[in-house]
Amino acid sequence: MKSYTHACIAYIVGRLIAGKKIFSLYDYAESREIEIDSLPDAEQLKEFNYVGWSYMSGSPNISRFQYSFKTGESVNLAIKGNSFIGYIRASSSHFIGTVRGDSVYFYDQKASAHFNYRIIGKAIDC
Repeated sequence: MKSYTHACIAYIVGRLIAGKKIFSLYDYAESREIEIDSLPDAEQLKEFNYVGWSYMSGSPNISRFQYSFKTGESVNLAIKGNSFIGYIRASSSHFIGTVRGDSVYFYDQKASAHFNYRIIGKAIDC
C-alpha cells in the first residue's frame, strides 16, 4: 500500500468522524506535514460531495462507506462512534483505528504498522 493511501484514509475518517475541514495532516512517522493538495486524490477528497462514495446500509449505529480512489484502489469503511475498521481491496489489507480529537490512529495489518496523524483544519460549517 502506498503511503498516500494511509494519508487519504486519515483524511476520510477525519472528515467523517471528527467533522473537520482538513487543510493538512501531520504524519508523526515521517515527522512532516502533508498538504491535502499534494495527495493524488486531492480534488475529489476536498469536494467531499460523495463522488466516489457509496453508503451501504448496515447495523444500527454503524455507518458503512466505500470509497474509490482515482488509482483504482477502493476502501471499505465501517464506523461506529469514534472507531473505524476498514479493508483495502487492492492490497487485501485490513486496518482498525480511532479518532480522538484532532488525532487519527490506526493499525494496518498487512503493513504490520501503526499510523498516527494530526488533523490540521477547522470544524465544518453546516
